[in-house]
Amino acid sequence: MKRSFHSLHVLGGGFAAILILLAASAWEALELQAAGGAAQQAAYHRFVAEEDAVSAFRRVIWQGGIASRDYFLSPNAAGQELLSRSVNGLESQGNVALGKLRDLDGEVLGSLRVDAEFQVWLRELRAAPDKPRAYIAEVLVPRRLSALSLIEEFRNQGRKELMEAQDRFLAERTEASRTLITLLVASLTVGMAVAFLSLRIAARNERERQIHSRELEGLSARLLEVQEEERRSLSRELHDEVGQSLTALRMEISHAMSLLAGGEARTRLIRARELAERTVRMVRDISLLLRPSLLDDLGLGAALQWQLEDFGRRSGIRTDFTGADVGEDLSDLAKTCVFRIAQEALHNCEKYSRASLVRVILGQEGNRLQLEVLDDGVGFSLDARGLPLGGTGIVGIKERAQKLGGTVLVESQPGKGARILVQIPVEKTLPAEIYS
Repeated sequence: MKRSFHSLHVLGGGFAAILILLAASAWEALELQAAGGAAQQAAYHRFVAEEDAVSAFRRVIWQGGIASRDYFLSPNAAGQELLSRSVNGLESQGNVALGKLRDLDGEVLGSLRVDAEFQVWLRELRAAPDKPRAYIAEVLVPRRLSALSLIEEFRNQGRKELMEAQDRFLAERTEASRTLITLLVASLTVGMAVAFLSLRIAARNERERQIHSRELEGLSARLLEVQEEERRSLSRELHDEVGQSLTALRMEISHAMSLLAGGEARTRLIRARELAERTVRMVRDISLLLRPSLLDDLGLGAALQWQLEDFGRRSGIRTDFTGADVGEDLSDLAKTCVFRIAQEALHNCEKYSRASLVRVILGQEGNRLQLEVLDDGVGFSLDARGLPLGGTGIVGIKERAQKLGGTVLVESQPGKGARILVQIPVEKTLPAEIYS
């Protein structure tokens, strides 16, 4: 009991550990799902916004080059006016783009001095030189390239931050994945250990159950043996001691009656002798019910025939017996078992069947003894196990037969009588002359 209690505690702890590991695995799976997601998403959105602002700023620079080219193709007052308006519009667009970049990463934008370079580029774009070709090649193009180089450097910085965010995201997911795998492996290991322990405990409990079952079967068989021995002893005492004493009492009463010619005393002695005779018959009947001497003296067939005749006298039901010469060389244990099974079956017929005819057939083929009890009574319904729905003593019959390795077959339907077939493997008791 103490070992079973300890095993249950171990199993309980194992199952608790599995639940804890599974809960931790689920939590880690959620962490894995969310690992770095928010940071990466923010970095991605920031990079997209930077790309949009950088593209807008680059368009401003390129459009400025186009505006200056148009002016130099028509260097007159109208061209100067158009250039001025174009530069003002580009300045506004450039400032918007730079404002967005400043909001996204003002520190990097300030360190690169993109604003200052943009203002210089605007100022030089507004100038109206006398030698436009040289001005374009020596001033505007280098200034444009410088502005584009700075904004490209800003863009590379944003791309670098995005890559770093992605690296952090992958590192966090890798770490979370390792933790999850570790937890799952631990869960599997503990689960296998608990399963192995459960199987061992179940196997041990099954062995203990089988041992207890065999012990109970042995105890039950021993109780039946003790019961039969007590019945045999009590039957012998009633028959030999009480029966002989009552017979002697009856003889003494008869002798006393012979000494009296008549009168009240003789009448009382006659009554006393009749009472003694009834008591003798009663003791004999009780003795036979406890353990019929026919079973030990004449064998199983004779005992069953007497039992069936006694059943007919008590119940008024017609009887028929076949197999009076069967079972003469059976062991005492087999004889007693078959006799008690027949006794229980006849008791059921008398109590429940309301039959008009009961037949008992005793037969033996090889090492199997067969007892068949049939009646034409009201019958009964059977459950899925082939047993009567009500208590009719069939369970007791099965237990007796199974203790000798036998089987019991019950066939019945309401209104169609019943048939009980008992088969028991037996070993014949060989006669002594075989060994001489």
